[in-house]
Amino acid sequence: LGTLAINAGVSYRATARLIANERLVAHTLRVIAELQTTRSLLTSAETGQRGYLLTRDPSYLAPYNRTVADISSHLEKMASLTASDPSQRQRVAIWSRLVEERLAIARNTIALEKQGNHAEALRVLLDAQSKEKVEQARNMFDEVLTQERRLLEERSGDSQQSAREAMITFTVTSIAAVLFVLAFYMVVRRELRARAEAAREVAEREAWLDTTLHSIADAVIATDENGNVKFLNAVAEELTGYSSLEAVGQPVAEIFQVQDEATQAPMENPVEEVIRQGRIAPPSDRAAMINRNRRALPIEESAAPIVDKKGRILGVVLVFRDVTQRRLMQESARKSEKLAAAGRLAATIAHEINNPLEAVTNLLYLARTSDSPEIGQNYLAAADQELSRVAHIARQTLGFYRESSEPVTLRVSTLLDEVLSVYASRVRSKRITVEKNYKDNITIRTLRGEMVQIFSNLIANALDALPQGGRIRLETAAKPGGVEFSIQDNGVGIPPENLKRIFDAFFTTKTDVGTGLGLWVVKDLLDKQGGTISVESRVAGPSRGTRFIAFVPSMDKQGAASIQQVS
Repeated sequence: LGTLAINAGVSYRATARLIANERLVAHTLRVIAELQTTRSLLTSAETGQRGYLLTRDPSYLAPYNRTVADISSHLEKMASLTASDPSQRQRVAIWSRLVEERLAIARNTIALEKQGNHAEALRVLLDAQSKEKVEQARNMFDEVLTQERRLLEERSGDSQQSAREAMITFTVTSIAAVLFVLAFYMVVRRELRARAEAAREVAEREAWLDTTLHSIADAVIATDENGNVKFLNAVAEELTGYSSLEAVGQPVAEIFQVQDEATQAPMENPVEEVIRQGRIAPPSDRAAMINRNRRALPIEESAAPIVDKKGRILGVVLVFRDVTQRRLMQESARKSEKLAAAGRLAATIAHEINNPLEAVTNLLYLARTSDSPEIGQNYLAAADQELSRVAHIARQTLGFYRESSEPVTLRVSTLLDEVLSVYASRVRSKRITVEKNYKDNITIRTLRGEMVQIFSNLIANALDALPQGGRIRLETAAKPGGVEFSIQDNGVGIPPENLKRIFDAFFTTKTDVGTGLGLWVVKDLLDKQGGTISVESRVAGPSRGTRFIAFVPSMDKQGAASIQQVS
């Protein structure tokens, strides 16, 4: 467009020059024509004058009178036409004056002839001065005419040059315009082809993406920037119970409702969280989705924003999967570990009971074989004490293993002491020092069986890692919403390469005991309750050993975290 505008400007300028030169040529021709007309009128007037003087016939005065009446207007027009040329204007002024003088001589001779003074009239006509005036007028006329013809020649040449330049310019600009139109056509054609190809590729990608999303094993929901559903794949339709026709255009919270798997408390929709925060929502492994039939399905989900090149959120993609089978497998693994723990506990209890039973057997034998009733009574009293000890161990074990599906309020110190009492024989046999740094007034509302299993697994692992004469340190502290406790030992420590795997299922470094599920169960139980666990360990130096730090949230009757201290 810029080039065409320049070409148009150049063409306009050349055409304007051509028109201006043509006007100058036309003006010069008008000047020449007016000059010749004026001379013709002057000649006609002088011819009428001479005819009258020679014949005295008044009819010769008719052309004279007409000429005299017209010649003044032509002289004025000559002055007007040459006004823009100073030199030519001066020549025309001189020539006009000479014409007026010749006309004055003619009027004078005619007047003398009319008065009957014929001789005087002829004398004036033939006077040398009159002839000189005529010659001067003729010379000035020739000079003016010569100048105008020269101007005509120059202006005609300029006009022809302008015509050639205009033709060349027009030809060049026309060719340029044609070339640019062709180039524009080629560019547009290429652009249209590129757009058609891009549209085809987009259509193919959309078809491929649609096929991929519908074929993927996970459920996928895509929304717009306002959280309204735009797409569901087949798996999402199956899990939510809504078809695409029913779901598209609906708020995602109507189609995808989530709650806490353990407490059943409502959770924020991950799509709404992404739109609110403008970034990927952290995945949750304790969420449950409420489908159309109001059935809760345990799921793993993740949500991420869909952004354009400028970073603006265009929508959200939500991916989730049903983990019901995984939960069943995890529950089966927990039960297996629980049975294994029960077996270990049974062995420990059997060892604890065996000693007093052996003592009872010996005391009864001594009482039966004793000759003195008083000594026999002493033996029986001692046997009764040992049996009371066995009964106490049995009652303590039953209380320790009692489990409830409902949260109960527990005193943390009491629960820890009960767990330690189960492993008292191992503590004594390995001469392990137990340091207790916890207060008696901290209570927590939680599931007793799960807390027993958590504490039991951690303390058992610490005992396995300790050498003879080792040390265990137990600490508890009340925190907002729950209790934090730590179990620290000065055992062999955990190598750095194993720290990242110790909470994996079936991972163990023990070759003779253990299933590799103990720490996995601990983390799983804490995750299910919304708690956390971390580990610190060193394998060398004065601070060698391992420390597990766990946070257990307290649950009120609605499942919310709470903590209370009792005096």
